[in-house]
Amino acid sequence: MSVNGTNITIEGVASGTAIITVSVGAGTNHTAPTNETITIKVLAPAGEYVLNTLKPSGLNTAMEAGLYRFQGTSANNYICFGTSDKSTCTGNTDAYMYRIMGINSSGQLKLIKKEALNTAYRWYSSSSNITWPNSDLYKGLNGSYFLNNTTYVPSGWSDKIANVSWKYGDNFTWDLSASNLYSTENGWSSKITAKIGLWYMHDYYYGTKGGKDCSLNSSTYPTCQSSWIFLWNSGNDTSAPNTIEWTMSRYGAAYVSYLEYHIWYVTQGGYVGTTILTSTASIRPVFFLVSDVSYISGTGTLSDPILIN
Repeated sequence: MSVNGTNITIEGVASGTAIITVSVGAGTNHTAPTNETITIKVLAPAGEYVLNTLKPSGLNTAMEAGLYRFQGTSANNYICFGTSDKSTCTGNTDAYMYRIMGINSSGQLKLIKKEALNTAYRWYSSSSNITWPNSDLYKGLNGSYFLNNTTYVPSGWSDKIANVSWKYGDNFTWDLSASNLYSTENGWSSKITAKIGLWYMHDYYYGTKGGKDCSLNSSTYPTCQSSWIFLWNSGNDTSAPNTIEWTMSRYGAAYVSYLEYHIWYVTQGGYVGTTILTSTASIRPVFFLVSDVSYISGTGTLSDPILIN
């Protein structure tokens, strides 16, 4: 706080509440007025606070693939969405508990649901050459499956989800290093602006420490299974409705013998593969928060998740 003549400037430096008393002394030609008390509440932008102040375990402070990412076998990146009440969140992790995938350069937090939705869904109802914006999953996630479902997104909380550009396309390669996957997926020219998506293949790879190869033929895929981002990790959802989880990345090419288009998925065994669009799989919604969502409290553990408003 600073005073310049009759102007008082109050600047917030961290989240918290302060009570400031302003008093003026008496002079030779006047008596002192009554003291004035001002209550100040400061709410720091959540992404900025997590990155620069909270610095929870598992957070890589070097940006990789467009995000300051949480990586490794465990991470204090639990966050509540849909309620600002800790007991409500920890008492209903199926509805309200998420994990922070990372933070972008605008301070937006990218979240993935801790647990899969209770129903396994098809990517699309037929084996057609369908891209992400025409898929059943895209329409459902941005509609009745999730965004318009008050069980997961109570009134007013949709406004905290940012409309962002989601790139989509085909990944034909089995050269599955994290950096190559990101180069391919981020290089897709097709995109759509929406609130809800799924994780990309590179998100899964970068969730491991050092971006390990999670393909079946790799010696490092068991490391992927032990990463914090893995759905069947004990910290997430060991009883998900299906033993594979969809990504939003198409494999792209139709298998000649079946003429069926395939989508990349992650298996309960920790490795990645592809299957036809009409298969059913578990899904976890992924989205960015608007940059001015503010931090309330929490250290990021499961028992003390980050609270926002």
